Amino acid sequence: MIKNIVFDIGNVLAAFRWKEYIAELGIEGRMADRLAGATTMNRLWREVDRGVMSVNDIIEASIATDPEIEDLIRLFFKDRRRLVMEYDYSRGWIEELKTRGYKIYLLSNYSQDHFQYISRHFSFFGLEDGMVISYTIKLLKPERGIYEKLYEKYGLNPEECAFLDDSRENIEGATATGMKGIVFTDLEQARSELEELLSH
Repeated sequence: MIKNIVFDIGNVLAAFRWKEYIAELGIEGRMADRLAGATTMNRLWREVDRGVMSVNDIIEASIATDPEIEDLIRLFFKDRRRLVMEYDYSRGWIEELKTRGYKIYLLSNYSQDHFQYISRHFSFFGLEDGMVISYTIKLLKPERGIYEKLYEKYGLNPEECAFLDDSRENIEGATATGMKGIVFTDLEQARSELEELLSH
């Protein structure tokens, strides 16, 4: 029986809109691809979420990847807050689940600076019963330890948890520890699959 619903944040409760952000900076075509390759598509991007690299570290590492576009990389990092935008359904969905008696947890890969911004500005924060965010424990999904930290911190039985994440890899990491998992593709699909799980 599911008692706890665990949400990823990016692309589940809030859009990770890096393509739109790059376009808003007026960067297109091949140059946009190069900028993405040096930043969001760079393997080091995740290490900021792990909490082992500062934003300044990742800026310098990004520049080292493609020094010719240093100015664009610095522009990209000037206002990273615009990379994410809360979905209009998020607060209402969580409120509805809570009124039905489910506990709500957040489990997400996030850097410290970015998380501090969204936790102050996104309306669904404060509704959750607990959270584990990657930078605070130096672990990333789909590493087994991040899921186990959630169970340990809040005394959860993984068999009583349903996890929604937009990454199949992260869901596979979660189900390997005993949670039920739903790969989030859109709200209608995720709601339907979650309700199916909750009905058992």
